[in-house]
Amino acid sequence: MSDIFKVHGDYTSEPASSCSASGSPTVSAPIDEVLSLKRSPTLAEYELTADAVQAVAFGPATNAHVILIKTVGGKVTARLTSADGATQAIPVDSFMLVISESVPFTALDLTRVSGVTTTVKVLLGEKA
Repeated sequence: MSDIFKVHGDYTSEPASSCSASGSPTVSAPIDEVLSLKRSPTLAEYELTADAVQAVAFGPATNAHVILIKTVGGKVTARLTSADGATQAIPVDSFMLVISESVPFTALDLTRVSGVTTTVKVLLGEKA
């Protein structure tokens, strides 16, 4: 039996003040992403207390088509590997979500900012 990964809602960007100048852009769009997963997603929490690279275990999954990262306490560098490239570095401060249906990720590791203890929550989902 598979699980369903869903992201629903919207995003908005608007001027900070209601008294802004005429013509200030407002952007608003709905989000409705759904992906059927092979099994329940892999959930993990890492307490990064050292500066060494922390490999993320994929559990029973071979690939990750969905990666969600939430950091608490500091920024991390997430390095993702896929057929499009090895150790693609992305800074995460404090949230990242990537969905890649056609090119799954095969490895992920995390590195904290030197000396900053950081908690990282990771969700990995493999497409059915």
